[in-house]
Amino acid sequence: MLTRLYLSFLVALVALLMVGAAQAGGSASIVAGDNLNDPGAQSVRSRIEFDSAKRVRLQANRGVDGYLLVRDSSAYAVANLNGQQMVFDYAQTMAQFGGMARSLAPRSLVTDGRFVNLTGPGRIETIAGFTGRVWLLTTVNTAGRERQDELVLTSDPRVRELTDALLATGRIVAHAFPELDSEANEQLAKELRNRGTGLLRIGNSFLLERLDPVTPAAVRFELPSPPMVLPDLGKLFGR
Repeated sequence: MLTRLYLSFLVALVALLMVGAAQAGGSASIVAGDNLNDPGAQSVRSRIEFDSAKRVRLQANRGVDGYLLVRDSSAYAVANLNGQQMVFDYAQTMAQFGGMARSLAPRSLVTDGRFVNLTGPGRIETIAGFTGRVWLLTTVNTAGRERQDELVLTSDPRVRELTDALLATGRIVAHAFPELDSEANEQLAKELRNRGTGLLRIGNSFLLERLDPVTPAAVRFELPSPPMVLPDLGKLFGR
C-alpha cells in the first residue's frame, strides 16, 4: 500500500514538473520607487520577460532607449545609439559609464540591506490577481541601521518563477556595483526558496502590477549583435 502511494506521488510529481516546464516563463510589469503611495515621488515602471532564471530581459520606462539582457550568467546592456542597436558587457559599461548602465536596470534589483529575519504571516492581500500573505522583513544596512518592510508573499508557482528570475538578475547586476554587497539578498532568496514563495509587494517600494504566464519567443533573449569591447578610458587619456 505504501509503495503504491509512493509511486503515485512520484507520477504526480513528474506530471507537475512536465506542466511547469511547458509553461515556464512569462512577462510582467513591476513598479518601483521611494514611496509608491506618494503621487509626487519618483517611480520607475519596468517590463520583465523571462523563460527561466537564466534568460531575462528587462526594460525600464525611464526615457532611455535600451534594455538589460541576462543570458549565460552574464548581463548585457543593449542601447539604441543614433538608430543603431549596440550591445555592451554590462559590468564593463557600468565601470565606464555608470549612469547610463544604471538606467537600464530597475532600481528594485539593487539593495544594500542584509537579511535579519522574516516574521509572519499576517493579513491576506490580493495583488495583480494573486492572493498572498503579509510578512515583516527586517534588514540591516552597511551603517548598522535596521529597517523593516512588509513583504506580500504568495505560493503561486508563476510568481515564484518571476521572483527567481528577478533575484538571479539582481545577483548578476549587483556584481557591477562596487559600492554594494552583491551577497546582500542571498539569505532572503534562500528564505523565499525554502518557503516556496514569490514576491508580490515590498513595502511601498516594489509592486507587481501584472503577470502574463505566456512564454516569450526565444528571439526576445537573443543579442542583436556581438558585444562591443569598450576602450579603457583611463589608458586612452593617459591616466
